[in-house]
Amino acid sequence: MGPGLAGYTIRRLLWAIPVLFVISILVFWMLRLAPGDPAETILGNRFDEEQANVLRRKYGYDQPVAVQYGKYIWNLAHLDLGVSVKYRDFSVTEVILPKLWVSSRLGVLALVISFGLGIPVGVYAALARGTFLDPLTISSWLLLDAIPPYVLIPLVQWALVLKLKLFGLGWEGFLSPNMILPVLVMGLPGVAGVARLMRASVIGVLSEDYIRTARAKGLKEQTIIVSHITRNALLPMVTVIGLSLPGVAAGALFVETLFGIPGIGQLSLEAVQLPDFDVVLALILFGSASFVLANVLIDVMYAFIDPRIRVGGARG
Repeated sequence: MGPGLAGYTIRRLLWAIPVLFVISILVFWMLRLAPGDPAETILGNRFDEEQANVLRRKYGYDQPVAVQYGKYIWNLAHLDLGVSVKYRDFSVTEVILPKLWVSSRLGVLALVISFGLGIPVGVYAALARGTFLDPLTISSWLLLDAIPPYVLIPLVQWALVLKLKLFGLGWEGFLSPNMILPVLVMGLPGVAGVARLMRASVIGVLSEDYIRTARAKGLKEQTIIVSHITRNALLPMVTVIGLSLPGVAAGALFVETLFGIPGIGQLSLEAVQLPDFDVVLALILFGSASFVLANVLIDVMYAFIDPRIRVGGARG
């Protein structure tokens, strides 16, 4: 990384700090003003106003929002994300990290399937433009993408698990064969969007002069497709890949619930329903930070690919 690119990266990261700070203020304020009381959640059917006041003083919920936020930021600076209301014997970090780890591995594999299949499918559809294979290829994947997950998952469970007995049902660990079906259910519907974007990008590249020049030189068609068409058509995919990265650890509520996977999706729903303030806030801040950093990564990748971007940024 040259000095110009390093300076550009540092500036982009510094701009991310005030963005995350503003997000933290807005989210903290909205959560504290939202209906629901963590003291009621903790006591449940044993609710007593005196005990509730003791808990509110213990967790600082009886103090002004500004004071609560100041304490939260101070603890956050010391890598303390707070305490979960539901899992009171564990910190927020201990609660969410194992589930983030499960959802991240599931999301990475699904992302690999979506882009690993979507890119060649899009290239094939673009090269077959003008024939029936083009709309047939794209529409087939769009049909799969159009099926809601709460409809698709029971169907594949019924057909592949109960009838054909190709897979087992239930969570038995990430390396279990039972994970194949959830990964496919998450990854295959995403092929349609990637394929459509790649198809449009390839069609745009096909009209470029350097493609006609390469063919006029007598280069093999396979070499032109791989080295010239696909390589240049992949540049717009940088944005899509970068913006897909924050969703890797976000989990999939229907997939994790219906397959019994202990990921972050089910935890997020439980935390919002309780409400579990510190868990919800930690998840939102994690998602916001991931999205902001993904945008920084996209800018850096573009600056690495096209030096004119960082030169223009330096002049600005």
